[in-house]
Amino acid sequence: MDKRKIAVFTGNRAEYGLLNPVIGELSSRTSLEIHLIISGSHLLEDFGRTVAEIDISSVKNVRKIPISINHTNKKVELLLLFSSIMQHGAHIHSKLKSDLIILAGDRYETFAMAVTAYYLNVPIIHLFGGDLSQGGHLDDSVRHSITKLAHLHFTTNESSHNRILNLGEEKWRVFNVGSTVIDNILSSKYATADELVKEFNIDLTKPIILFTQHPVTTETEMAYNQVKVSLDALKECGYQAVITYPCHDPGYDQILKAISECTSVPHFRIVKNLGWKRYLGFMKIASVVVGNSSSGLMETPFFKIPCVNVGTRQEGRLRAENVIDTPYQKDVIKDAINTALNDNDFRRKAFNCSNPYGNGGASKRIADVLESIPLNQALLQKKMTF
Repeated sequence: MDKRKIAVFTGNRAEYGLLNPVIGELSSRTSLEIHLIISGSHLLEDFGRTVAEIDISSVKNVRKIPISINHTNKKVELLLLFSSIMQHGAHIHSKLKSDLIILAGDRYETFAMAVTAYYLNVPIIHLFGGDLSQGGHLDDSVRHSITKLAHLHFTTNESSHNRILNLGEEKWRVFNVGSTVIDNILSSKYATADELVKEFNIDLTKPIILFTQHPVTTETEMAYNQVKVSLDALKECGYQAVITYPCHDPGYDQILKAISECTSVPHFRIVKNLGWKRYLGFMKIASVVVGNSSSGLMETPFFKIPCVNVGTRQEGRLRAENVIDTPYQKDVIKDAINTALNDNDFRRKAFNCSNPYGNGGASKRIADVLESIPLNQALLQKKMTF
C-alpha cells in the first residue's frame, strides 16, 4: 500500500516548537511519509538562522523557500515575502503532490502557504485554529482566514473548538486534542539547568526572568517605546533577565534597536533565538515569564510559574490564574514582576493554577486521525453549516 505523503510547513521558531512533536509522531508511523518545507525567519541570520535547530533526521525530504529582508518599508517587505512564499510554494507542491499539508498557527508565512495549498487542491490540516488574541495585531484575522481555508482542524481547547464550529465548519472536521507544546514539555528533551548555567552564566540561586516582546502590527510606530518601557522595568528591577529577539512582524526593527541599547546591562543575557529546547529549559528554571509572547499564556501553566503579560497583543487569549496583565507603564510592570516573584499568595496561586491546554498526547491524537481519515472528495469539498 502506498504511504500517505504529508507535507509540513514551518516558517518561524515558535511555530516549529508546536510542530516538532507532531513531526516526530508522524515520522514513527510506517504508513506515512513526511516532507518538510522550511521558509521565513528560519533562514534569516538576523533572527538566529533557526533552520539549524530543526531536526530533519526522520524526514523523507526537505525543501527550503529562500527569502530576503531589505525593504525599508517593513509592511511592504512582509507582502513581498508573502508573494515569494506563494510563488516558490506553488512549484514545490506541483512536484511534491502531497496528500495533505500541515500548518500551525497564524503567521503570514503560514497564511501564504495556506492560500497556495488551497488553490492547488491540497487538503490543509490546521493546528491551533480557533484561538483569540484580539490584541491589535493581524494574527486573529489571519488565523481565522486559515481556518476557513483548512479541511481539518486540531484545537488546543474547548473554547477554540466551539469557535471553529461557530465559524461554520462541519463538526466531523474539528478535533479538540490539546496543545502539542505539552508533548514537547513531557518529552523532557529540552536543555538542562546545568547546560543553561554553563552557556549563559546564570545563577540558579537568584530569580530568573524570561523575556520576549513582539511588535503589535497595528501599532508599529509605537514598538520602540513599548518595548523600551519593559526593558527599563527589567533594568530597574535588577534581576537576571534572558531576553530573546521578537518575531519577524513589522516593527521588529524598532524592538531590535531598543534591545541593542541594552547590551551593556550586566544582568541581561541577550540572545537572538533560544530554540524550543533551550526556551523550555529556561521556562523550567525561570521564576517568571515577562512580555507578550503567547508562550507566556500557553506554557507557563504547565510549569506552574507566573506570567506578566505586557500590553494588548494577547488581550483575548485563553489564560490561567497565573497571569498578571499590565499596560505599557514601567512602574506597573515593575510592581507586577515584584508581585510575581515575592508575593507568596500569588506564587501559590500560580503553582496551583489550572491548565486550559490539556495534559499531553495531542500529537498522537493528530497522527491517529491523519493516518485513518479517508482521502476523498468529501474531505476536499467543504460545506458550510451557517
